[in-house]
Amino acid sequence: MSTQKIQAYLEEVSYLKSIYSLLHWDMETMMPSGAIEDRAKRLSYVHGKMHTLLTSKKYAGLLEDLKGQKLKPLEKKLLKELQWDFKLYSALPLKHVQELSHAQTIASHTWALARKQNDWDSFFPHLQKLIDLKKREAGLYKAKKPYDALLKLHDKEFTSAEIDRLFSELKKGLIKLTASVKEDGRFVNVKDLKAPFDIGAQKEISQYVARLFGLPEANSRLDVSAHPFSTNISPKDQRITTRYTERDLDSLSSTMHEVGHALYELNLPHEWEGTPLQEAVSLSVHESQSRFWENVIGRSREFCEFIHPQMKRLFPEAMKGITPEKLYLVMNKSVPGPIRVESSELYYNLHIIIRYEIEEMIFNQNMDAFDIPYMWNEKYKSYLGLRPKDHAEGALQDSHWAGAAFGYFPTYTLGNLISGSLQGKMKKEIPSFDSNVRRGEFGKILGYLNENIHSKGRSITARDIVGEINVNDYLNYLKAKFHG
Repeated sequence: MSTQKIQAYLEEVSYLKSIYSLLHWDMETMMPSGAIEDRAKRLSYVHGKMHTLLTSKKYAGLLEDLKGQKLKPLEKKLLKELQWDFKLYSALPLKHVQELSHAQTIASHTWALARKQNDWDSFFPHLQKLIDLKKREAGLYKAKKPYDALLKLHDKEFTSAEIDRLFSELKKGLIKLTASVKEDGRFVNVKDLKAPFDIGAQKEISQYVARLFGLPEANSRLDVSAHPFSTNISPKDQRITTRYTERDLDSLSSTMHEVGHALYELNLPHEWEGTPLQEAVSLSVHESQSRFWENVIGRSREFCEFIHPQMKRLFPEAMKGITPEKLYLVMNKSVPGPIRVESSELYYNLHIIIRYEIEEMIFNQNMDAFDIPYMWNEKYKSYLGLRPKDHAEGALQDSHWAGAAFGYFPTYTLGNLISGSLQGKMKKEIPSFDSNVRRGEFGKILGYLNENIHSKGRSITARDIVGEINVNDYLNYLKAKFHG
């Protein structure tokens, strides 16, 4: 096959990625805190090795050789994606890649401590350094708008102008919908389930749901971290995390979210390992999968009917007098809150829009990073009608900036828009969709996702999956949920 030499070359990169991912997973879950500087050096070293391989003259020559061959349609798509990646990698000097890797490792560790101690001042110098490094990186990419260069790292289908348009339309629709949901009252006045929630029971239901959705125990782990995440160690080794507290059941939605990511990674085409064809379409499509399982499935009326007996068994005191319909109202309780990962589906995208607007101001309008907490609080007051009580509840709540993932946040909302269109399409093509969920049978649903998305890797686009990305499909999905 024409691509065999490329695949053989990229095999080493694939193994290095696995080593990097495993070192990172261990850092977030198991590593003793005193080892952070050693770990930062090792992550930086491995990252540098990958970068060197992906920008070498030998690799450039292999790409040129492939370009001169007669290629099949799928091989042409592979070459196009390889060339896109090579251009990105080649824009960055090795020193920058290693410096950024080291800085984000130290920053991530500092963030976890700062969040716990509500200490913005200890984290801020690390954040400033990461912003400076990413501004330098955006300059190396030579984009007209610096922020557009960072957006492209996570989803090359969208520019800030396109996202502005979609988010502006979405914001208007959400403001109208939140007003009507408030007036309706059913999803606002419902009382939360009564704490405490036994941690052992939370672990059991999280494991149960992971297996129910189709994530095999033989190829995955569920652990605990400061911020829930999913990482792909290798095609058959998926690691997800959640976080538990006795005061709420947010661990369940976090687990469902991360399971969605892991299912995507697990079902990518293994025969293309090491190449873009064995990677997700984009982080927006990745988020569409996690948000699909968390919200379209996990917060549906049908799933609440199914999971109700398990909830009563595991949380007998909290579930006293709670019917399946009441559980559905609780799972979709819609009042604004300060924490993104604990947010109701109705308000979630406003959290993302706030972060997007702050990032855009930093990179396109040169807003001083010192002003982030102030701007954060002002936007929360304007969009959600509340102010965080402290930094831990405010600008310190997310791990993404500590990982230098600027440009990532918009993919959550883009993923929501895709998931809104996807569920409508799936319900037409799988007439038994709702009854399958009500019975806890997810084979057909996962099979559809595997066939139409997962197995395609980067050979398709988001528009190939659902057509033109639009706001109406998602708003109609929300209207059906909250007024149906």
